[in-house]
Amino acid sequence: MRTCPAYGLTNRRREACEGAAFTLIELLVVIAIIAILAALLLPALGKAKVMGQGVACTSNLKQLQLCWQLYSEDNGDNMPGNTAMNPGDIAVREAWTADPISWLQGNAWADTTPTNLQRGVLYRYSQSLGIYRCPADRSTVRDQGLIPRNRSVSMSMYMNFRSDQSDPGYELCWHRMGQIQRPGPSRAAVFIEENEKSIQQSAFGINAPDNLTLFNTALWTWISFPSTRHNNAGTLSFADGHVETWRWREGNTAQIAAKNDWIVVQPAVGKTDRDLGRFFQAVPEKVPVL
Repeated sequence: MRTCPAYGLTNRRREACEGAAFTLIELLVVIAIIAILAALLLPALGKAKVMGQGVACTSNLKQLQLCWQLYSEDNGDNMPGNTAMNPGDIAVREAWTADPISWLQGNAWADTTPTNLQRGVLYRYSQSLGIYRCPADRSTVRDQGLIPRNRSVSMSMYMNFRSDQSDPGYELCWHRMGQIQRPGPSRAAVFIEENEKSIQQSAFGINAPDNLTLFNTALWTWISFPSTRHNNAGTLSFADGHVETWRWREGNTAQIAAKNDWIVVQPAVGKTDRDLGRFFQAVPEKVPVL
């Protein structure tokens, strides 16, 4: 508030001085207006931030997808490995890891450094570590709140999950680009933004109608669980190179995402789950032998 000197002013100047000063009520009105404007603008700014993070995440998956395609072109149409292993207890999250010839190694939940990303066969095509992590992902190593995790995405298990021809799972997944049929490349999911409460090794697990159910589960079961961090949506890339953001429709999906737990092997809405059903459409109906 402006204070006029007690002496040295004519009456006219004193009146002008006092007229230019803020009263306490006027100051409170100005503060209230600023608060109202802030309340109106902050949600819009928050939405803009979420949209910006979604765009950045889409860009990251596009770059990873390009690395995947370049690898295939350089290796006679063969896909990079994507083999998940667990030599110990499958119920222990940190026991899961990816093998040395996969697109990456290690375990996203437990790795404290990006070394296992750098050891992956895709790293030579882009040495930008940022493309492996969504900017909206605030998760930390082992959920300890100290070290940010290095990765937010996994690869569909049907993309060369088993590369050994003697393995019974070999015939259930694609190994070469030319095999991607039913569905075709525009519908076959490759990279999937995985939920921070689910992610671990390299592969995103999905049951496949008429082909495979994992861990003796019912078909309509979430094995791995997708991200919901983009306003209840997640990002996926496809074998033809394009990227999509899928918004989730089922209340059950939101309920699973809200759990404070390792959310793998979770029940979906039996026979009608619209979210899991979309994933069923992105995995092989049958893998052709070429």
